[in-house]
Amino acid sequence: MSEQERSAPRDFGWCLIELMGHRQRIGRAKEEEIAGGLMLRIDIPVDGDSTAAAEEYVTEYYGTSSIYALRPVSEQVARDHYARADPRPARPADYRPSTQIAHHDDDDLEDDYS
Repeated sequence: MSEQERSAPRDFGWCLIELMGHRQRIGRAKEEEIAGGLMLRIDIPVDGDSTAAAEEYVTEYYGTSSIYALRPVSEQVARDHYARADPRPARPADYRPSTQIAHHDDDDLEDDYS
């Protein structure tokens, strides 16, 4: 096996991953190097339609020490699982428009401390 073959990230396909804290994730899993270490990247489908032109995924990364089990599953099992449960937060965090953020001028701060 050449050095290039050993360093190529592995694609595990569709998997059910069991994580520390009794969490489970299901989606396409592969290795990815981040900050000099290997992590598991999982792309979780958020819609059940595999024929959609722009299918949506949620991507999560996990360290290898937090993984208890990795079970290969079929794509249909993965899609059926997330047809019932969307992994996105109920109310995703978003940036507020700059008009809603209070700004303080430097002049105002000098007046408060004089």
